[in-house]
Amino acid sequence: MTARSSLTGGETLAAQVSLDGLAASIHARTAGAFERLVGYFEKPLFNYVQRLVPSLPDAQEVVQDTFLRAHKALTRQYSSDRCQSLALRPWLFRIARNLSHNKRRGLRHRVECQMPDDHEQRLAPLDGVAVLCTVEQRQELERLERAMAALPLASRELVVLRFIEEMSYAEIAATTGQGEAALRGKVFRALQQLRDALARQEDRHAM
Repeated sequence: MTARSSLTGGETLAAQVSLDGLAASIHARTAGAFERLVGYFEKPLFNYVQRLVPSLPDAQEVVQDTFLRAHKALTRQYSSDRCQSLALRPWLFRIARNLSHNKRRGLRHRVECQMPDDHEQRLAPLDGVAVLCTVEQRQELERLERAMAALPLASRELVVLRFIEEMSYAEIAATTGQGEAALRGKVFRALQQLRDALARQEDRHAM
């Protein structure tokens, strides 16, 4: 089964599988449970993290560390009851977010806070959209990536969580530690910033 991306109108590539009881299964060390977790979340987490850290190797390291910490917490640190009630998706994204911010702080002496100028070339294609088959579609995605790269980090993060990962405001709040009411306004402003960036690209193209 596929789902439709609210940002692009394309269909997501990841299968929509139930996550109910998965954390508890990992806690119980059920065969294949942790592999299911990795298989379901690896691409979405990487898609998110690579927009928060300065390089693809850093993003890969953060995602790997996220799964290592998740495995340790679920199998050794958390109780069975806590695993049973855990909101798995925002919990994982919050771990990845914290690790990404730690990575950026550690590298701040040699990187700028903004993404590098060649950001659109080094980013992997957006997960959660249909495979592009035409030149026009590929150009449209590249235009979206350039506009995304132009956003402030906080705005880019909210666009990814809300419109690409299609998280609810409750999930985004659990991921970022911000209140839902404040997030609604921030998401609205982030989307407006993205629209403005796309409009500026169109203006430059028309000149």
